[in-house]
Amino acid sequence: MMRTAAITFALLAGLLSLSLAQSRPADVPRQIYGKVQVIDGTTIDFKDRGQIVRLAGYEAPRLEQTAVSEGIEWPAGQVAKAWMILRTLERDVNCAPVARDANKNLIAHCFVGETNLAATAIAEGIGYAFNYKDEPQVPAYFDIERKARGLGYGVWSSKDLLPPWLYVSARDKKTPEQAPDTFDPGLPLPPPVTPDIPASSAESQGG
Repeated sequence: MMRTAAITFALLAGLLSLSLAQSRPADVPRQIYGKVQVIDGTTIDFKDRGQIVRLAGYEAPRLEQTAVSEGIEWPAGQVAKAWMILRTLERDVNCAPVARDANKNLIAHCFVGETNLAATAIAEGIGYAFNYKDEPQVPAYFDIERKARGLGYGVWSSKDLLPPWLYVSARDKKTPEQAPDTFDPGLPLPPPVTPDIPASSAESQGG
């Protein structure tokens, strides 16, 4: 099975190289290489180069998303981030950018050694094959996803876990009355606001 996966990824790397050779915007570098800081399950930061890179054709659960598999709750978004950290920690990451997104961050195919990060994450059920509108398409990833889905790996083991693009859409459509439900309990609460009382008033109240 591992040999088959290696062959699949080797063929995929060849297809990606071919697509990269076709077109690249002038403001997109041919390659970016080095150590990275992981931002979330899909995004890495080449701090010494000041470049933020998002993996092409791939999406992972948002950091706050949780999943339930066979009655066991687990932090799907944090797992995706941790997976990316373990794959890149103290390793050089080699990215081949293909475009920039709406935020002007690079979109790229990224590798550690011969490991395609997006393809491997999809194969292990860490995240999803997904192409945003007006961004480079990576149809080969959907074949990999179908196998992970059939085996019930990772995100596919949780029936109620929304893919991140649907989760974000549902979250953004909530009315203001529902806004408190979106508050992250992990964030520190702001200090209570107390009205300023003039010193003379305070003294009179105390007396």
